Amino acid sequence: MKLPSYLTYELLRRLERRAPTKETNDLLTAIGLNTAEPGPAPDFEEMEELYDGACQTGSFILDGTLDFLGYRTPLHFRISYAGPIDDDEPLDMLRGPAMQVDLLNWSDGEPTWVQLDTSILSESMVEDIWPAISLHASQAQSS
Repeated sequence: MKLPSYLTYELLRRLERRAPTKETNDLLTAIGLNTAEPGPAPDFEEMEELYDGACQTGSFILDGTLDFLGYRTPLHFRISYAGPIDDDEPLDMLRGPAMQVDLLNWSDGEPTWVQLDTSILSESMVEDIWPAISLHASQAQSS
């Protein structure tokens, strides 16, 4: 569908002025844009199998950038985790949670999450993800 310029302008205007969610979603629906979370959902069951007892699970989005041959493009990663519940240290990094990294793929016209093999991540990248997991887990526990 080719988006008429007046609808593009109206959508940007609403997003810039932070219009009410319903008003913006009504416009997105009218122009055929789906705002549902892309699938598939994280497979927490597989990650929880690594632990005995209750586990805390969660997922969040990290934005990144691919810099390749002088070109830069934004990337979106979904970090999913599961780890044993510990009241003193949520997801203590010494025991470590199980982690799954998905990349947003938009090649077939519909956005989907594609699981990445975490071995392609450098040690420093993984070390930078652990604090984000710990923060997300502690915020989820407190809410």
